[in-house]
Amino acid sequence: MSTRPLSLKLDPRPVARPWGGVRIPPLFGWTPPAGEPCGEWWLASCHPGAETMLSDHAVDLAQWIDAEGHALGYTAATFPLLVKFLDSEQVLSVQVHPSDEVARRQGLPRGKTEAWHVLSAEAGAGVYLGTADGITAHEFVERVAAGAGDEEVRSLLRRVPVTAGDTLLVEAGTIHALDGGLALYELQQNSDTTYRIHDWGRGRELHLDRAREAVVDHPPALPLRSAFRPDEWQPLVRGHAFTFWRGRPEYELEFAPMGPFGLLTVIGGKGELASGHESLDLVAGDTVFVVGEAVLTGDDLDVLAVEPPPRR
Repeated sequence: MSTRPLSLKLDPRPVARPWGGVRIPPLFGWTPPAGEPCGEWWLASCHPGAETMLSDHAVDLAQWIDAEGHALGYTAATFPLLVKFLDSEQVLSVQVHPSDEVARRQGLPRGKTEAWHVLSAEAGAGVYLGTADGITAHEFVERVAAGAGDEEVRSLLRRVPVTAGDTLLVEAGTIHALDGGLALYELQQNSDTTYRIHDWGRGRELHLDRAREAVVDHPPALPLRSAFRPDEWQPLVRGHAFTFWRGRPEYELEFAPMGPFGLLTVIGGKGELASGHESLDLVAGDTVFVVGEAVLTGDDLDVLAVEPPPRR
């Protein structure tokens, strides 16, 4: 595999969702698309039909991976990660994603474990993560199937208040939903498979049979809330699906992915990424695909970094 340092900036791709909000564009100086509310901005995607373009290039990330990026050991179809911003004006559907094992049984390439990092939150905002005390995941699905209404559904879920800076891991199989009033960064396995269990009267299709196969009772997850040290990477999540850090360079901060590549997303400040003999200017909202070692410097620069799992 080539280890020549490389950095490629990616263009965000807006995705309309009925629960979408207006919080992400002002954070990064973006212009929201006209029409339907924009609930997601896909930052690094090889997903068919929703690929992100390389800035200043005539190709998207999937095309690059299938051509120049072949030395990394992936194709677009096997690319392991998907990162995005989420912008919720309304509560999202109550949903679950399958594990790798369940996904394979269902004929899918992979499951979907994800993590959320909260960028902004209205006072009192929260997430639904798992079920309330004394309620199993399977019991929850059956109560919904029996006709539980919105208020009963809320009472059967575990609600976790969140604030800006919180990070939460959402293991595959966990029943979950986002509240309204949130702007998040979401890191996930490269899958768009979602099984809706309850949709708050929106009338969209539910997937109760698939959900029954996928739900798992995980121990309650708590938000990670930690102090930062400048010029060090703070680990947020270390797991089977990805590794996730946050860094804020005061002088400089090295990023050296252990695997074939890493992804950097700037959530605050501005600065520069030096990679080999090249450098990129960075502003809040930028996402960069990085191969090899790179060095970050900047003014109040605040960066999220992710790496894929080790190749097997």
